[in-house]
Amino acid sequence: MKLFFPFLLLMGTMSIQAQNCNCKENYEWTKKTFEENDAGYRHILDTKGRTAYDLHNKITNDKVTNITDFYQCKAALEEWIKFFRTDHFRFTLTDKAVKNQLNSEHFQPVKQKAFNIEQFKKTLATSKEDNIEGIWSRGSNLIAVKKEGNTFVGSIVNTQNKDWNKDDILFSLNQDLKSGTYYQKNFKPVPVKKALYLGKNLLQIDDAVFQRSYPSFTYQDNTKEYNQIKTSGKTFGYKKDDNTVYLRIPAFHQNKKAIDSTLASLDNLIASTPNLIIDLRDCQGGQDSNYQGLIKYLYTNPIRTVMTEMYSTPQNNKIWDTLINSSDTDAEDKETYKKIQSTLNSKLGQFVNIYGKDVTVSKKDQVLPFPKNVAIIIHENNFSTTEQFILLAKQSRKVKFFGRKTGGAVDVSNMIEATSPSGDFVFEYCISRSLRIPEFPVDDLGIHPDFYIDKTIPEDQWVDFTSNTMKNWN
Repeated sequence: MKLFFPFLLLMGTMSIQAQNCNCKENYEWTKKTFEENDAGYRHILDTKGRTAYDLHNKITNDKVTNITDFYQCKAALEEWIKFFRTDHFRFTLTDKAVKNQLNSEHFQPVKQKAFNIEQFKKTLATSKEDNIEGIWSRGSNLIAVKKEGNTFVGSIVNTQNKDWNKDDILFSLNQDLKSGTYYQKNFKPVPVKKALYLGKNLLQIDDAVFQRSYPSFTYQDNTKEYNQIKTSGKTFGYKKDDNTVYLRIPAFHQNKKAIDSTLASLDNLIASTPNLIIDLRDCQGGQDSNYQGLIKYLYTNPIRTVMTEMYSTPQNNKIWDTLINSSDTDAEDKETYKKIQSTLNSKLGQFVNIYGKDVTVSKKDQVLPFPKNVAIIIHENNFSTTEQFILLAKQSRKVKFFGRKTGGAVDVSNMIEATSPSGDFVFEYCISRSLRIPEFPVDDLGIHPDFYIDKTIPEDQWVDFTSNTMKNWN
């Protein structure tokens, strides 16, 4: 039985009346929707207890009563869900809500004090300090980062972006780069969560990556590679040295052709080289079928996959209507989906294993002599399908993991969408639960690496650290 679940369905109605956010109304709808339909609700409620949940609800109810800001409401709803898990849910403001929010917000740009850019460049040319002062670029924005007291201030020098003007301040960072403020395109200030200065030529502020334009420094290969990792979104690979092939996979989402094509081009190299590094940083998930091409390089023994069970409710079961009525669904699959939907509808309020077995076992005819060792780089921005791949890869005797623990969002899965009656939010929750639960949870705990890469090793040096560690294995 072949099954494919592109579970993205908008449910509910849209209202175009309200100009402000009625957060309490949105909270009550979210709470009811989650309690009645989410596959992870009951397990966590049983684990943490009704008393703790009731207290959490009271605190949330008091908080949301007077909220009229859409983003503050979104943050409050996310905080409420985190009683159950820290990820595998999502709130998105609808276009209507974003427009209403923009109409109600009036932030003014913060301007940099006038200074002579040519004189600034002359000062930079003679400076002996190694810091982020300089001219940086991102997209069409050219930014001057100037130190003022204990703060680095980044302001627009030149841009083709209509949202910005010359001398608008884009960000400010404390000199230790541990805190700061970033200004969104409507000039709304938000706190900086993370800032990295890498190899003199890269500055990363949260997810935004800036490249130095002036003064000029030699671009180290590892820093250049990290920039490609953070900005290109493409699968790529190459032979790093005589003993190592490096493979970068940014996502398992709609990326199967790119992954398979890259693997085909590297196949002879991988199959004749002792070490393979697979870099999964920022690979957040996708479809299980997209990582199947990797398995042959990892395989050493039969791989066991624990299946999931679907939570049957009238709302959840509507997803099958979408699959059945899709023009992309062939006749055989339509009949399969109809049978699944009929089974689920006959067992409302229950968890149903639609696969017919609790565990599948995958066997291959051979174990490839090369690669002998496989290192997989992971961190906190790995979730969902990526974590499912990691669970499979952990069963191989060839594989070791490097980096930091994953985000932990795979126990409940298959997210679908529901739109709030107010039309303010699209809420995504999960309709399936792994049969690993409760004996082997991953959510919120994450999957830990074999080799922890600590903070003293810059992120643009993770690949070199991994490669150098592997040299002693051959």
